[in-house]
Amino acid sequence: MLKLEGWLAEGDVALLAAEGEGHLRETERLVLELTGVEFIDSAGIELLQAWAAKGMVLRGGSPFVQVLLREHGLPSE
Repeated sequence: MLKLEGWLAEGDVALLAAEGEGHLRETERLVLELTGVEFIDSAGIELLQAWAAKGMVLRGGSPFVQVLLREHGLPSE
């Protein structure tokens, strides 16, 4: 499981992508905990969409983040 906090925005997306890709190669089911996330920009949404297509599970998030995920077709637990 990976846990995020704060903003998932352009500057952090490349760092998260590199970290997450390694974890995705090592496991069949990776959970990304979003409880501490306050904002996700378009680059972050694109990364989450790509990861969801590879089987990553998104969990948690503020009500704002939950709405944002739903608006972009991203399921979360």
